[in-house]
Formats: sequence, structure tokens, C-alpha cells
Amino acid sequence: MSDQQRADYPDDPEYPKRDPDGYPEKFAEEFGDDDPGGSRWPFLIAAGVVAVLVAVVLLIALVNPPEDRLSDSAQVQHVVNDAFTARNSLNYDQYRTSFCEREQQTAGFPSQAEFTDENRAARDEHGPIVIPNMDVEVQGDTARVVVHWHREDTEDRKESTELTVVKQGDEWKVCNP
Repeated sequence: MSDQQRADYPDDPEYPKRDPDGYPEKFAEEFGDDDPGGSRWPFLIAAGVVAVLVAVVLLIALVNPPEDRLSDSAQVQHVVNDAFTARNSLNYDQYRTSFCEREQQTAGFPSQAEFTDENRAARDEHGPIVIPNMDVEVQGDTARVVVHWHREDTEDRKESTELTVVKQGDEWKVCNP
């Protein structure tokens, strides 16, 4: 639009006023100007809010770690799951630490070589262990667990294993009577 046309229609909204740089004033009002200093504050405020939220989450995690927030039943399920998944991964240390000291000292507790040989053969022949569910009943510092499991390649041969899990200090351990 030429300046002559604008002069001919000074109040017509079809012909908005223009700034010296050529942009209509209504767009400058609606979208803001190009001053970089003016647009910095919303970003700084948003960054401050995010920083405060992250600090709160970290503080909560430090004061109350996730493992402390688990119920006894969930902790029991974790230790039983650790014992069974150790058999899949042939992780003897994980398997051993899932059991109480008394259980580890029994004559029937496998050595590392026995554990590895037995579980590798079963895993290679029938697949890894799958635990669809387990029944957990916690009474004080003792829990009774029935683990329903099968091998991946033999889903039709479901098994149930009954375990006793006891609390030793702050940790639950498999410890059959």
C-alpha cells in the first residue's frame, strides 16, 4: 500500500498504520516487537520453575529412596524374582545373595559350578524361566510365597514352588525351613 492510499483512508482498518520499518502496528501489538531483551523474562521464569521442580524431586529421592517406599510384599517379590532371574542369567552371585546365610550353608545349596551347569542345561533345552505371577502372604518378618512359573519353551508344564522368605535386618532373603 502506498503512503498516498494510507493518507486517503486514515481510519480504515483495511489499511493499518505502518511503523517506519514497514510492519503494521496491529501485528506488533499482537505478536510483540523484536526486542530480544523483552522476551528473556518468560524463559527465565520457566527455567526457574523447572529447576525448583527438579530440586524437589531430587530431595524427595534422597530423603526417601525408592527401595524404602516399597511395601514388604513388593520387597519379597523382588528377592524371589532375583533368585529366579539369576537362574536365567547364570548369575551365581545374585542367586546366592537372594538366600539367607543359613540356606547358603546347607549341604544342598549348589556350588557355582553346579548352579551354572544345571541352569545352563535347563535354559538351553527349555528356554528361560517365566514367572507370570506369585502369591505372597507376609506375616511380620516372615513371608510365604508360592511362585507360579514355567520355562519359555514349555509353557504347558507349569510349576509351583513354595518358598519361605524372612526379613534379615532391612532385607528380605529366601530361607526355607
